[in-house]
Amino acid sequence: MNAPRWVVALGRAVHPGDRAILGLLALAEGVALVRWPVVGTELTPLVLVQSALLVGFLGASAVLTRREGCRWVPYARAVVAVAVVFTLYTSLGKLGVAAMPYLADAWLSHADSALLGFDPSLALQPYQTPGRVEFFSFIYASFIPYIYLSLFLGCLGRRPLEREQFLTGWIFAYVISYLGYIFVPAHGPVVYQAGQYSAPLAGGFFHDTVVRANEATGGLQGVFPSLHVGCSAYLCLFDLRTNRLRGLTYLPIVLLIYGATLFLRYHYVVDLIAGTAIAWGCNGLGRHAVLAWARARQRVGRPALPGGEGDDLSFLPRRGEAGAAPLLPSH
Repeated sequence: MNAPRWVVALGRAVHPGDRAILGLLALAEGVALVRWPVVGTELTPLVLVQSALLVGFLGASAVLTRREGCRWVPYARAVVAVAVVFTLYTSLGKLGVAAMPYLADAWLSHADSALLGFDPSLALQPYQTPGRVEFFSFIYASFIPYIYLSLFLGCLGRRPLEREQFLTGWIFAYVISYLGYIFVPAHGPVVYQAGQYSAPLAGGFFHDTVVRANEATGGLQGVFPSLHVGCSAYLCLFDLRTNRLRGLTYLPIVLLIYGATLFLRYHYVVDLIAGTAIAWGCNGLGRHAVLAWARARQRVGRPALPGGEGDDLSFLPRRGEAGAAPLLPSH
């Protein structure tokens, strides 16, 4: 059965990244509204936040779609999308914990033990000296400048199609991960297994900074999958494909971030596995979604990409063919 014409036309007009964010916002709003009568006033602030985000992003997406011929649109869309995605990092972690009548920590911890034959969080205790805790806290904190630098370079330093593919895949990775935040709420080993550790972690300046930063963003509310790992892996994998030297430069940092999430007791091993799988999948998904969208737009006489960029797709290979790099020229 073919979709109604207006649905097809809307799909050509609205960016695939915007559609993913709108779908997530609508789902989160639905969860909040359904659980609100049951949970009560604890959920009220989150209902208001999700409502404001949904209405605000709908308005922003409508404006960007109507003004798609303007050169500033691709950059404004990137700023709006990144701002909303980062806001959801806190709000959806809180929503899952507050709205769902269960926590998934026991399941995740059991999955780790079943997978490895031992509890990795407890097994690391003999190695968690203050110096090592401080080192891995520095690595854990380096995720923030890494992601901002990568987003900046990714949105300003790439050709039009590659830029859209980069940002769209990144959005997809976060949107899929946020489903885990909502439906697999957990606090992580540092909370769930607190009574099983022989002593709390002791570090210095960087460890204190990480702890305070987590508290400032609402505490340890989003665990499965690990976005520290998933986002870092996505950015590194994309660079390894498009800028090998940059990707290889970042690779050691990304691998250390994997270790830091476990060493500091913030994540289970299954969180890292899920985050890695999402990162790998969204690298391809983002590329194909944007390319399909651009081709669909061009078939009906619209510019392939908003902002007056990349109007010629004629030199690209057809689906299943090889031979041309997926880049559009900038006009």
